[in-house]
Formats: sequence, C-alpha cells, structure tokens
Amino acid sequence: MRSQRFLMPACLLLIAGTAQAQIETAPVQTTYLEYLRYQQYVHSASESTQLGEETLFDALVGYRLTEDTSLKFRLDIDPNRGSVDNKTSKLNLRLLHHYEQFDFQADLLLNGDDNGRGATTLGLDRTSKYSWISYTPNDTISVRFYPYNFGTEIGREFRTWDVARVFQIEGTPAYISNLPIEDETIGTKTLPGLELQWKPTESLVAYVGVGSAGFHYPATPGFTIEENASSERWKVKEDRGYKAGLHYNTADTLALVEYATHSNSTAAGSMLEAAWSLQLNQKFGPAIVNFERTWTKAATNAWRLNRDMTWFHDIAPFRPVYSDYYGNRQDWLGKVDAATMIKAGYNFGAITPFLAYKMIGKYFIDRERESAHRLRTSDETASHGGLNMLVVGADYTAGKFNFRPEIEFMQAENAVFGNRTDVREDRVLSELNKEDTVVKLTTTYHY
Repeated sequence: MRSQRFLMPACLLLIAGTAQAQIETAPVQTTYLEYLRYQQYVHSASESTQLGEETLFDALVGYRLTEDTSLKFRLDIDPNRGSVDNKTSKLNLRLLHHYEQFDFQADLLLNGDDNGRGATTLGLDRTSKYSWISYTPNDTISVRFYPYNFGTEIGREFRTWDVARVFQIEGTPAYISNLPIEDETIGTKTLPGLELQWKPTESLVAYVGVGSAGFHYPATPGFTIEENASSERWKVKEDRGYKAGLHYNTADTLALVEYATHSNSTAAGSMLEAAWSLQLNQKFGPAIVNFERTWTKAATNAWRLNRDMTWFHDIAPFRPVYSDYYGNRQDWLGKVDAATMIKAGYNFGAITPFLAYKMIGKYFIDRERESAHRLRTSDETASHGGLNMLVVGADYTAGKFNFRPEIEFMQAENAVFGNRTDVREDRVLSELNKEDTVVKLTTTYHY
C-alpha cells in the first residue's frame, strides 16, 4: 500500500473531475480529517529562504451525521491565486446527502467582512465544481448536474485553472477606462453543465460533459478592449464548454486521458481556449514509473487582472490584455505548447526515493509559477524560453501521512529567475539568472 500511495496520491482522487462521491468509512456521529495537503517552498537560490511566503494548504474536515449525510469544512490556501491580504484563502462548508439512486452536494462559501460591516456571509460558491446532483440508475451509468462549474481543470503535475472560465465587466459601462467608475468590477463565471459517465468495468470510466453560460459583452461593432473600449449598448453572448475523458485504474496501473475546451474564449477574456492531457502511472513490483504530457492552447485575448481579480493589472498605462514592458502583447497568447514529466521511483518499504525530469514549453500555461505567463524576462518580452527541471526527492510514509522533500534544479533558455543580489524597484534594470535551485516539502494525509 505504501508504494500505491506514491503511485496514486490522495490528492489525485480529490481533484479528479469524474471521481464518484467518496464512500464514507468513518463511524456515524464522528468528526474526522478526510485529507490534508501542505506544500511549502523552503528555499530557492533566487529568493533565499521562502518559509511562510509560498505555502499551499488544503484540508477537509468531515462530520458524519448519519449513514447518508455528512457535513464537511474545507480550508484552501493557494498562493497561486496571486491575491493579497490573506485572500488566497477560501473557507467552504459542504453538505453531502445520499438518497436511493441520488447523491446531492452543496458547496457553501464563507465570506469574511470585506466591507467593514461587521458580518460574515454564507452562500453558494458560484465557481465551485463541488456543488452537484448525481443520478446513478445502475452500476454502469451515472449522470451528474453541476449548477455552477462542470469541471474543466486539466492535468495533474501540470494542472490548469478552469479552461472554461469567462470574465465580464459588471455594470455595463459606456466606456471601459483604466480605473473602475463607481461600482464597476470584473465578474468571473464558470460554466454549469452536465456530465455523463459510463463504467463498463470496475477499472474503466469514460465521461463526456457539456456546459454553457451567458456573459455581457459590448454590442458596438468593432469593439476591442485595447483600442476601441467604448459601447453604448451591451448584449449577452454565450460560451459553450465541452470536456471528455477516459480513466483506467487497477492495482498497478493508472491511465488518464482528458480534454476540455470552450467556444468564446476571445470575447470572454479567458486565459485558455483548450487543454488536454495524457497521464500514465505504472508499478512494476517495487519500481514505479509516472509519465504525464499536458498541452494547452492559450486564448488570444487573455485579460491581465490584478491580484484580487477585481480590475485590470496595468492601469497606467492601460493594458488590459497581457503585454510586455513596451506595450506589445506577450508571446504566449494564442499559442499551443506542452509540458512533459517522467518520474521513476523504487519502494524500500516506508521510503520511496525518486528521480524526475520535466520539460516545460515556452508557451505552456498552467497555474504554477513556472507557467509562461509568470516566469518571464525582466521586460516581459519573453518567457523562460523552455524550462528543463531535474527533481530529486523521496516519499516517506508514516501511517496515513506521506512526507515528500524534494530539490528542483531548473535551467531556463532565457534569464528569468530573480537575483537576490540585484533587487530593484524597476525590474527592467535588474540582472536575472538562467538557473535556479528550489527546495520544497509536501505533506499529505488521507483518512
């Protein structure tokens, strides 16, 4: 079992969009920790010690009310959201109930007192894929309805945000300027939809899904948010999303193929137009081999939002689409590229040392900080140009906990890594490096 935890870590089951509702094993009327994931960047050659600065924490605590009903509380802290003032954190309360052939889950979001009114609000998380109603008439067919987000995150080692995520200007202004007027803000939507699963055997699951949502868009002919950002009339456009996948899982093999796309990424200011991924984890006795290749197709008109995702990042000068220091669009927009990982490990009981090699394309876009839209040259005219990473680490299992220390040696084609001896207010003047070394620690727990 120790080596299988390495082969298919707990977080894989938690983020898989086609995963069935978890079979409850905790006793009735007990509180339990369902899972925990903690990831900390400890040190890097470019930034020195990073403890407390780049911390990912994701934990789910459950209380099983009855055989068929559970309450779950989730704390999710993700620095890749890029927010400030602790807004990288999300607090969710979930209600899960089973009735005959139906399963129901509602994902509620706890919002703190952002407006100084001394209140905390509780409402449905309108971008969550963890709100759903499913119907399972037999052992081979299942239909699931997602009222807010039908799940279009792709990849595991190289994981994207929702492919089908759209943005709109709330307030339908006559002119979109560098600063919001009155209550204008950026609205975010994910697509509600349906997913059909087919399970012909215990090991194989195939699924297809479709979703759709409307969003506000200027009705003026020739409107562009960069050059002609005025419109007296607005209309509702539709964005349609599609996904499909195949999961094969046995004691020794885990194979996944998944794809997601949507139809209106340009008008919606989306980061991605499509993404697809191929993953294979194979165990040969104590030896384990993992492979992943994930592709992304970037949208052509991706909006560059501020850290709170409430307005545009560049307001002086006003550059709503990802641009470099000189005002030219960044090179990854509209491009297709891929990232590849191959990892080999060998299980010695409680410890499994491993060696991994990663190649990340210069236009590849995902949620990690090595993505082409984040890791760029000082004037942002180019990305890392292609990134090669050698990873040395080990998995140590102690009961239900797994500890993974690892060291990443990174080599970029372009100088994109920070230089701790040359930090300036104007980043363009700084001298960056092509190499970096990062020490990282990941802790996981599964009930």
